[in-house]
Amino acid sequence: MLNAHLSMLLWALLVALSFFAVAELGSDLDALPLIALRLLLSGLLFLPLLWRRRRRIGARALAVHALLGGLLAAHFASMFEALKHTGTLDIAMLFVTVPLLTLGCERLLLGIPVLGRLWPNLLAASGALALLALDQARFDAYAYGLYGLGCLALALYAPLTLRLKPWLGEQRSAASLACGNLLGGGVLLALLSLPGQRWQSLQWMTAADLGWIVYLAISATLVTFWLLHRAIHSLPPATVVAYSYMGSLFALLLQALWFQQAPSAMACAGAALILLGMAWQAYPASGVPVQEQG
Repeated sequence: MLNAHLSMLLWALLVALSFFAVAELGSDLDALPLIALRLLLSGLLFLPLLWRRRRRIGARALAVHALLGGLLAAHFASMFEALKHTGTLDIAMLFVTVPLLTLGCERLLLGIPVLGRLWPNLLAASGALALLALDQARFDAYAYGLYGLGCLALALYAPLTLRLKPWLGEQRSAASLACGNLLGGGVLLALLSLPGQRWQSLQWMTAADLGWIVYLAISATLVTFWLLHRAIHSLPPATVVAYSYMGSLFALLLQALWFQQAPSAMACAGAALILLGMAWQAYPASGVPVQEQG
């Protein structure tokens, strides 16, 4: 279980870095084909790792991959669009709603008791709200509403993965599950990008844009979803996703280093609450593993 917690700390850092990487992409590039390219590239990079373990995947598993991939597509698409209207820190802070939403989805879809984990989540969430008091925050109603829906889609992802595991195949590895979902989301977005010649917007992509897409595909997609799928076999989904609080904290620290600005007293208080809430989350009594790591 300790390995799962440590791997999710790495996940949180990579997620925080991804917010800054996405913000570096050209604002004139269409979000849908960009995300399709990112997901397809990431899924295809998994294939060489899975080549020796190739197994037949049934029609039901393909349908589940399409559904879960659609949730990923909705999350990433909303993030790209929201970043055109608000700042990186705002997106990072909105991301902290995902653990609380995941708790609700976990209770509804899996029937797992969540009350004992609600309090550390609320403590960490209150710390994240304190971070929202930063002067750099820009409250755009459209961006917040859009990415709020994206956060709900992501909150459904982990509990639904476990709920539909019998359809996916009980012996499927974390890499195989992540690969199928990423390819499913990528194919869906690629098809949605065909009308209106949206792919033509990528002709304005610079070498720097392509470099950021490759970085996001490898570091912020392939690695993060592999880590997430490994962790949800050892920890409850909401506990895993709660590490997004640490992602917000890392985003704050990275922004402070980038702009060489010391965090405010309110931000420091928020950071302390996040650390306290996550320490409470990591305590063994805060949650029983859903299933043992295979």
